[in-house]
Amino acid sequence: MADRYYKFSKFLHTRYGEKVWKICLDAGLSCPNRDPQTGSGGCIFCRVDSFNSLQFQQGVSVSKQIEMGVQVGHEKKGINKFIAYFQSSTNTFAPVPQLRELFYGAIAYPGIVGLAIATRPDCLPAGVVGLIAELAERIDVWVELGLQSANNRTLQRIGRGHSYEEYCRAVDKLAALPVRICTHIMLGLPEEGLDDTGYTAKKLADSPIHEVKIHPMLILRGTALESLYLHGEVKALQLNDYVRGACDFIQYLPGEMVIQRLTAEAPEHLLIAPQWAANKHQVLNSIEEELVKQDTWQGKARGVRYPPQSVL
Repeated sequence: MADRYYKFSKFLHTRYGEKVWKICLDAGLSCPNRDPQTGSGGCIFCRVDSFNSLQFQQGVSVSKQIEMGVQVGHEKKGINKFIAYFQSSTNTFAPVPQLRELFYGAIAYPGIVGLAIATRPDCLPAGVVGLIAELAERIDVWVELGLQSANNRTLQRIGRGHSYEEYCRAVDKLAALPVRICTHIMLGLPEEGLDDTGYTAKKLADSPIHEVKIHPMLILRGTALESLYLHGEVKALQLNDYVRGACDFIQYLPGEMVIQRLTAEAPEHLLIAPQWAANKHQVLNSIEEELVKQDTWQGKARGVRYPPQSVL
């Protein structure tokens, strides 16, 4: 049976002819939304050490992180090609000379075939865009933009510190470059339901982005969201609701749009809710089963026939 959505693993195998592994990197950068000089404390769900091991702060240089990642990929996975993924925090929030040294150092390592840069829509000044264009002439580049929702009221509620319109302007800047644009979306945000999910999906579907990451809102210890949850002001998603929301989202996306991720994980000691998010395979299997049950697939709502050509 053909896949019902365009998986990132399939895209990478088609592009590079073999398995490719992302090496997640911590460059020790901060974020303008929680910077003490300019920020307001950050997004309500954000806890930076939930998605990395703070290796940079522990004294492990980026080059050493890459070396360790390549070694593990070789020895445990038999993988020979890698993407250097600057994941932690806002990876364009630094002077351009510092970023140039970081990024060029990463792509110089043998076996690195791509560079992925996670950042915010409001952190792409002209000098950084120029650097990204320069890098894209030498290697495949992904720029990952955190958005979470296309609803401005939600963005304000969760403390994003930027608007949907600012996101659109960032996408327009990047769309002029030979890079792949990936947008992060979160389901189950405060006061959002299926109608909001569909609204965001349709907005992304009609934009010039190439890829999307979708995952549930995670309530982590030590965040503002934890306090809201404990006081009953927000609720955690139920698995069935997330699965239905993800399937609804998928059917609005164009068949050629790559889905990089359909769930998220966090360290057990940090995750308060939903606990089902700790079981990645259960979540992914539930989504695939629901797609079959609903007899839907990526692009169905846009008139794409099954199976989508992009996933054949």
